[in-house]
Amino acid sequence: MLEGIVEKARATIEDGADLALVVAGSGGAGALAGVIKSWLPEQTADMGDETIAAIAGGLLWYFGDRVHDRLVPFGFGVLLEGIGSWSEEWVSGIIDMLKKKEA
Repeated sequence: MLEGIVEKARATIEDGADLALVVAGSGGAGALAGVIKSWLPEQTADMGDETIAAIAGGLLWYFGDRVHDRLVPFGFGVLLEGIGSWSEEWVSGIIDMLKKKEA
């Protein structure tokens, strides 16, 4: 299963436009989460924006080519941003342990 995910990730960025769409997806992940929350307020009431972005990005990345080929790299960017934001608190806690102790 992991091999299939890696192969799909490799195939996602084929040219500069795809890379630009990945970056745009990453930048627009929060706005996309807001749109989803506005349309589905009851279903997303207990979900964080990063979780919504990760789910929406994963769906766009995996199934976006059924609508338009350019949705795939956009969804990949949204997915990466959602996962990055989701793991931020955990990772930043580990990195904060490297700070120099005050004397």
